[in-house]
Amino acid sequence: MKKKVKKVFLGQNFMYTTQIDEVTGTALWTKDIETQFSKWLHDLKNTDRELFKIQYSISSNAYDVFNRLKNLIGVYDDSLLVRAITITFINYIDTHRGRGILKSLEKYKQSPSFKVLKEGETLKKNLYFSPTGMRDVEAYSVLTSLKKSAVVQNALYSVLLISINEDQNVREFWESEILDQLTLIAKAA
Repeated sequence: MKKKVKKVFLGQNFMYTTQIDEVTGTALWTKDIETQFSKWLHDLKNTDRELFKIQYSISSNAYDVFNRLKNLIGVYDDSLLVRAITITFINYIDTHRGRGILKSLEKYKQSPSFKVLKEGETLKKNLYFSPTGMRDVEAYSVLTSLKKSAVVQNALYSVLLISINEDQNVREFWESEILDQLTLIAKAA
């Protein structure tokens, strides 16, 4: 049975018609609907760019580490690197592949290094995501029950903590995996 379905994204309604599973009530998401949704998101961003903005904060100590990372990668736009870090964290680190690093990261979040990273003046920042990037952030936000600003901050502090960690396994993961991902995303932007 076909039915009109509403998908809420960023507080806006995307309407589409699709098959509904009569047993589960689940709406079928097809490649055509995906294309319509992607176009709708693009139009939505052109209409109201502010929907794609996320405000977050970072400590001045963390920002110093962040600036060293910008120099290392050769990216001098804060927003570009924060977006790259967020997307890398969501799609690469907080996955099955990064499970071991995440376990280590939980331990490091109790360390003096993390406390020093969180100290200093609080700097308020904001950035705009592309429709595709915002889909990742929104999905991760729903999955983890974190606000979008907390998703960005968690990703940022996690990656910065990994970048300064001296543990051999973490260092290898940083150098062979994360740094490559960040550089690749930065080059593509």
